[in-house]
Amino acid sequence: MFFTDRTNTLEALFRVRTAIFGKKLQVFEGRDGVMSLLQESLDVQTNERDYQTALDIIRPLIRVAEDHPFVSDNSVEYISISSRMERALYRHYFEAPSNRLVKNVHSCCPMEFIWRQAGLLELYLENFPEAEKAISNAVNWNPASAKYRLMLARIHSDQGRWDNVVEDAVAAMNVAYRASDLILCFRFLRNYFLYKKMYLEAVYCSFARLNYTDSSGDLDEIVDDILGYAKMVNVENDQSNDESITASLKRFGITLGFNPDVVAVAKQNCEEAFLAGDAELANYFAEIMSGLKTVQEKKEAFNLKQLVEHYKNIKS
Repeated sequence: MFFTDRTNTLEALFRVRTAIFGKKLQVFEGRDGVMSLLQESLDVQTNERDYQTALDIIRPLIRVAEDHPFVSDNSVEYISISSRMERALYRHYFEAPSNRLVKNVHSCCPMEFIWRQAGLLELYLENFPEAEKAISNAVNWNPASAKYRLMLARIHSDQGRWDNVVEDAVAAMNVAYRASDLILCFRFLRNYFLYKKMYLEAVYCSFARLNYTDSSGDLDEIVDDILGYAKMVNVENDQSNDESITASLKRFGITLGFNPDVVAVAKQNCEEAFLAGDAELANYFAEIMSGLKTVQEKKEAFNLKQLVEHYKNIKS
């Protein structure tokens, strides 16, 4: 009874805070207006490369995002997560104990998007402290985003803060579910190991990218990387092997593929959606699962699908 009353009170408080903050957003014509300003800023950034103007467009949004009523405490945790996969990863990795309420403010105001755009523009303008502050805010609102962690890696890389870079890349790897993000993780890690003169580890990080891309441009870059690093190592006399290098990478929390926990989260949510009869959601997570395969696994899965269809056609 006490727990129910407490939850009802927190829910009521959330509705009050949402209503109050919603009034502040009326100056932008509500959430839709916020999204319109973000899109306008993105258009200027993309089409005109005028990063300062793009940043000035969202200055009012930044001020509002800094002065919000959604302050997490021991009773409630506020997040801003739009992606369904990232919400699932949040539940798996970050959700607080059951007696702490979690409320997603994204439908009220897309906090993560505001800070992401602000951080990206500050990065382009080389305002690194402001970029780091903005992206750290985005991470706080959505700790399950690999992209935000990789943006921090980019900020720290541009400043030569390599210990931060490896922390960011490993944190991103733990929640990555897109091949493009995993490839970026390995690229940042490669750069870290080059800085440390750990050339075999750098080679392995470059080699790992081969499993997740079939782009000719990417492949050329990766092959050039591997051949270049090989010259720095006396391969004939080196006693390293797959097991020793893999063990070396594990010391940094690095695996040579997607985190098995991420695969398990996608599979579990796909199965639960299927059993609940939610075909659209089940298909969403099935697509995520498909993206968690290596290039070779995708080709084999496609060939198997063709084979099944072939025999179905013969029988019909």
